[in-house]
Formats: sequence, structure tokens, C-alpha cells
Amino acid sequence: MNYKCLFNNSFIFKLFFYGVLALTVACDLTDQENNQPQYIDFSLEDINPNSATHGSMIGPSFYGGDVSGYYFGDQGWNLCRARFGALNSLYEDLVSGGYSDVKIAGINGLDYIEGELSGIIQNRVLPWAQDNEDSHVWETWKIILRDFIILDINGDFFYKINLTDVDPSIESNYENLKQLLLDARSN
Repeated sequence: MNYKCLFNNSFIFKLFFYGVLALTVACDLTDQENNQPQYIDFSLEDINPNSATHGSMIGPSFYGGDVSGYYFGDQGWNLCRARFGALNSLYEDLVSGGYSDVKIAGINGLDYIEGELSGIIQNRVLPWAQDNEDSHVWETWKIILRDFIILDINGDFFYKINLTDVDPSIESNYENLKQLLLDARSN
């Protein structure tokens, strides 16, 4: 067996592996203390004509002083539409309960730009925005389809949950999400 060849391949592999690791650490946008992505500000246009903020540039600074929740979905996928509909009901429930300082918005991923918009915004008042090449919110925030991220009144990370298996139309999940949003008000 040619051990010299194995050493060279192993050395090259280690050089490549540790080089990539070093670059990953150097370029990473995670908060090393909490291992959470940095939820940097963004500004995307609300494209839902049913929303009170239609045409406005929404994002964490737009909701400054309020709790804000961001749902990341695929506007063309029925499961995402159902989850966003449940979040719309939750938002309307909060507003009717006097909690005007809690906002929820949805963001369509770049990979899903071709999906039909009307299905996700139909009969919904929540803002809906399209991620774009300038903002790359999904990438920067390290999003997985159907993530829901809550920022507190200071715009700081409060909670992240994926709604793939957590259906907010189920009462216990609905109440838990509602409580998380309310808890973020006093964080």
C-alpha cells in the first residue's frame, strides 16, 4: 500500500477542512454566546393590498417599540398558506384584545417568488413581503421554511419556532404562540 499517497490525501483533506472551518467561523453571523443568528434589520415592501401597511417598507426598525413576529413561508404552498392564515387569526385576536403593540408579518423566500401570491394574502390583513437579492433576509437570519421568529420591543431575538409540525390552528399551539408574543412585550 502506498502510505505516502494516503498521507498527502489526508493532509490535503485536513488543510481543506480546517480552511473551510476557519472561513466559516470568520464569516459567520451568529451570536456566539447564544448560537443564534444576528437578526439584523431589513426593509422589504409590504405587497399585501389588504394590509394597513401596504406599500410601506416593513422590518424590525419599522416596528420599533413593538413586538414583531416574522413568518417565513412559500406563498404558493397550501401548508404555508394555512399557517399564515392561523397567524392572521392570532393577530386579529391580539388586536381585538387590546394588544396593538404586537405585529406579525410574512416573508416569501427568494426560491418561492414564482408561487401564486393571491392564495397567501386572500382575506388576510397581515403584511406580506418578498425577500430580495439586496436583503437576503432568509439567508442572513438562517431561515428554514415555515420558521416563525419573534423579536422583542427592542428588536432583539426572543424566540424561534418552526411551524411545520406546530400547527397554530390547533388550540394549544395557538395559545402557546399567543403567550410567547405577549411574553415578548415585557422582555
